[in-house]
Amino acid sequence: MTISHTYDGPCIAPAPLRRPAANMTGLITAIRERTAHLFAALQQQWTMQRIARFSDHRLHDIGFERDWDGSVNWTKGRSIAARCGR
Repeated sequence: MTISHTYDGPCIAPAPLRRPAANMTGLITAIRERTAHLFAALQQQWTMQRIARFSDHRLHDIGFERDWDGSVNWTKGRSIAARCGR
């Protein structure tokens, strides 16, 4: 068998070389999901820091309340209509 006969067939990457490409796709998807989750958590933390600066009256108007230790909590018992002043 000559070298020309060896390379005449279709050039298909062997299975061990195709598998890492499929694994990279899964890895990229997992990294994207974790990054989105981290960004959402950071965005919520930044928002809560901004809301914590509001006065008690303004917090009450948008459906939050300040706890005895100064933390801000969402008023779960009120309906949306009640929070909007209706």
